[in-house]
Amino acid sequence: MLADGAVHRVERLKSSTVLSSSSVFASAPIGPATRIAHVLIADSNARTRAARAEQLTAAGLRVSIAHTAFEAIVKASCHIPDMILLDGSLSELDAATARQLLATCPITSHIPVVMLTPGRTVPQRVLAATTRQLV
Repeated sequence: MLADGAVHRVERLKSSTVLSSSSVFASAPIGPATRIAHVLIADSNARTRAARAEQLTAAGLRVSIAHTAFEAIVKASCHIPDMILLDGSLSELDAATARQLLATCPITSHIPVVMLTPGRTVPQRVLAATTRQLV
C-alpha cells in the first residue's frame, strides 16, 4: 500500500510530461487500457515452451517462463501474472498438484490456471479468451 505522499507523486507523474533528450512527450495515462497482460508458462520442454512463448508474445502479451511446476509456483507468488499455463508433462511436481497449490495460496488463488496438452501450442480458444479478457 502506498503512503499518501507516494500516491500524490504517482498521480502527479501520470499527468506530467516526460522529458527526453531529443523532445518532449506527453505521458500516456496509466490504467487498464494501457496495461499489458502477463502470462506465465510452465513447461519442461524447451521446444514447446519457446513456441508457446512466441505465440503469446505475437498476441501482444507479456510472457514469463518457468521450467518446472515448483518454479511456476514461486514465480506466480512473486510476479502475480494474469494467467498461468501449465503443461501436463511437468516433472518432479506434477501440473495437477501445482494447480491445487496455486488455488489454495491466498496470493495466487485468483489467478486462472489452464492445463495444456503436452507438446501442443496454446489452443486458439484459450488464446482468444486470454487476449479478450486480460488486455
